[in-house]
Amino acid sequence: MKALTYHGPGRRLWDEVPDPVLADPEDATVRVDAVTVCGTDLHILKGDVPEVTEGRILGHRAAGAGGSRR
Repeated sequence: MKALTYHGPGRRLWDEVPDPVLADPEDATVRVDAVTVCGTDLHILKGDVPEVTEGRILGHRAAGAGGSRR
């Protein structure tokens, strides 16, 4: 799947990342229809959060529909 990833201050890319997997019986998958960045992501993109390393997936504000629970 594609994800917006951090690659240093001011650098972000749409990278191919592995699909999520269900690791616990309480896990669920949700099809995401739309996602956006939040204020924290904007600070990360500026380089204000040095503990964030290259490859971090951004955009955790999601709106989804459906999904399956296993």
